[in-house]
Amino acid sequence: MKTSLRATGIILLAGSLLLMAIPGLKPLPDACGKAGASLPLPAPGDLRDGRDWQEGDRGTGLHDDWAGYLDLQMTLLVANQNLPNAVAALVSGDEIHLLAGYGKANMESQEEVDPAYHLFRTGSVAKMFTWTAIMQLYEKGHLDLDEDIRNHLEPELDFPVRFGEGDAGPITFKHLLTHTAGFEDILEDLFTFEPQPPLDEYIRRHQPARVFPPGTVMAYSNYGTALAGYIVERITGMPFEQYVADHIFNPLGMQHSTMEQPPPGALADLLVTPYRWVDDRFKSGRFEHMPAPAGGLSATAADMARFLQANLRGGTLDRDPASSPILQKETMQRMHTPLFTHHPLLGGMAYGYMEFKANGYQVIFHGGSSSVFDAGFYLIPELDLGLFLAYSGGTYAGHGHVFRALLDRFLPEEDDETDPQVMADTLTPVPGAPAVDDLTGEYFQSRTIDTGSDRLLNLIMGTLFVTPVDEQRFSVVILGEEIVYEELVPGIYRNTRKTGIYPFGPLRYLVAGRAPDGSMMLMTDGPMTYIRAPWYGGSVMALAIFGPILLLAAGSLVFLLAAFVVRIVRGWTGASVFETDTGPAALDNMSRPSAGYVWLSAHALVLLIMVFLVVIYGQPHPVHLLPESSFTPRNWMDVLLDLLPFAVALLGLAVSWAAVGSWMRRARGIFFRIHHTVYAAWSLALIWFFYYWGMLGF
Repeated sequence: MKTSLRATGIILLAGSLLLMAIPGLKPLPDACGKAGASLPLPAPGDLRDGRDWQEGDRGTGLHDDWAGYLDLQMTLLVANQNLPNAVAALVSGDEIHLLAGYGKANMESQEEVDPAYHLFRTGSVAKMFTWTAIMQLYEKGHLDLDEDIRNHLEPELDFPVRFGEGDAGPITFKHLLTHTAGFEDILEDLFTFEPQPPLDEYIRRHQPARVFPPGTVMAYSNYGTALAGYIVERITGMPFEQYVADHIFNPLGMQHSTMEQPPPGALADLLVTPYRWVDDRFKSGRFEHMPAPAGGLSATAADMARFLQANLRGGTLDRDPASSPILQKETMQRMHTPLFTHHPLLGGMAYGYMEFKANGYQVIFHGGSSSVFDAGFYLIPELDLGLFLAYSGGTYAGHGHVFRALLDRFLPEEDDETDPQVMADTLTPVPGAPAVDDLTGEYFQSRTIDTGSDRLLNLIMGTLFVTPVDEQRFSVVILGEEIVYEELVPGIYRNTRKTGIYPFGPLRYLVAGRAPDGSMMLMTDGPMTYIRAPWYGGSVMALAIFGPILLLAAGSLVFLLAAFVVRIVRGWTGASVFETDTGPAALDNMSRPSAGYVWLSAHALVLLIMVFLVVIYGQPHPVHLLPESSFTPRNWMDVLLDLLPFAVALLGLAVSWAAVGSWMRRARGIFFRIHHTVYAAWSLALIWFFYYWGMLGF
């Protein structure tokens, strides 16, 4: 993803002006997640196809009850979100309790989804296999989890990752496992329609800056996982895709799974076609390539059931004589052990897996998304339960809603007042905790773009807005939903209603703290935190600059065009409406346009052309929901869109210089000078806007 992603940011920023002006409309959704809000699931029993489910229909055991209710919820999800295809698997360590397919693998052939043979793309669920590979190498003594990862990046063979300066310390494998390496986010080439470059080339081409000291802030990183996969290649001397096949897929008998993109040979024919419901019909999507360690997995539900069972049984499927362990029992249990969290109340990261508590039970999970596929992987080890869901054409929240429905049915959440862990009199206030009023502001994800030209996307990537309600409560708007939090003790806040699982955790609690640079930080579940933007670095300031300059530019061009028409009608004998002290009422002594409004009109024209081009070039693909140009190699339009901000900035300087001259020479009418000065002020603000958001390349 390149210039067109920045274009998407400009489009959504401009669109936000309209949304903010229309009462009742919610903010735009996360542009780098899935567009559109997920549909709420209906109440149990509200099935559209006439099927019904009652507890105990599939047996009296816990797993059978979960299986029946999961089947119900998946049927509801498919029906209500118009999903073209989906799969679900629910297992215990010894048995598969549900293995189900829904919809069509291909609309043209009308072939039904077979969960044992049809492959689904899984997005970031692939990361669990990368971390399993790292732990295998740890078991064999090829790496130490606490060592500097640069020990495996030979300087003469690899461009060094820009680790920053100062005494922040080295990045270790534990930092990669917990997303605390401190890397900025890298979106360019995350999804492509063309094959990805070799992993070593990808790692060299997209080196991120380090924006946090390692081990301090969880900031989800696709690059960090890709880097771990590259180290697997360097240690083993084999391609990452082959290593995973030889050391994870084959030992577990996962015969219909691959990290190769697209799937090779006969597996290619078993990959479901992705669709999205658009204009009352299903439209098909294309195959998306991702860096293999971060998102390259294609797998069947049956194969993922085996991986779930291996997790529940300590790294092995010993009931199957054809399989062999992928990890020692102690190592697999260690992978499920919490490794980093910002606060004991919050879910955090285990060894590559996300984790949180649900009514006293530990949940191990990982979600995954491409622009058209979504998947969820869930384990409750204490209940010997594992769950895998995948589908195309939905939203990232779908599998979270299904899992939450299961939790609400079988593990209903008790009141916090009865939970000793979170009773107010057992909690320790956060030292130096702010008052609720002091939390007000706009917060950006710690998964931030700090140096690239796509930095503008920080404005729309899951931002969090905090507004006080009273002395004890504040409102949070995130992903288009409003949640009210109440203070338990200073610095610790509880969600006042149960909410679904967002991509990285349940959002049950927020804890106030400080980022390494001293900014206010709100910590929550999973590998993501939220850091307050400075007053000049949020969407309010961006809209205050970008909105008026667009209106000024459009209004100026309309007015100048009208003046030009007047001149034509008057036979070129009148004066410019800007030429006289009496304003537009007088028209005399006009011979040619003045330099002042030549620069002004040029600036307005180029600015509006830039916006027009990004609107046209940035039209979202109806199925993949991002501009199609985001998935394709860089072309001449990308170069042009990179140059246009420079042109607008230079013309803005010219407009400002001419505005100063108009006052010094008093050569123009007062109407012109005021208009010119106001326009110049906003053109200078726009230059700052371009500079701050990385659109000038420095």
